Amino acid sequence: MSGTKIGKVLAIVRPQFAPGFLLTGAQVYEVEDPKDAEKKVRQLLHDPGDYYLVVVDEYLAEQFQSGTLSRMFSSTEPVFINVGLTGTSDDDIIREIQRLAQEALGYSIRIDA
Repeated sequence: MSGTKIGKVLAIVRPQFAPGFLLTGAQVYEVEDPKDAEKKVRQLLHDPGDYYLVVVDEYLAEQFQSGTLSRMFSSTEPVFINVGLTGTSDDDIIREIQRLAQEALGYSIRIDA
């Protein structure tokens, strides 16, 4: 499946991290309040639309209700990945997303920066 487009990638992140994700071609949902991020995650769990992979800022996800986190971790459509972003470069973030996606999806993805 290498190189196959499987759907859209959405990043749910704080505004300071949005530019790095936009450069990778991901769509971005900028949010400061964890409650707003959790609301967006719940919407995606109900109706993922074209999103196959959703990257969630770990800082935001740490404040989600346990039920939401449980549903995220068991979801296969879309697949959710929490990524720690504070203190990392764009290249580090991309490598971490690729590593986590490999574990979650079972195959490699390429993110063009």
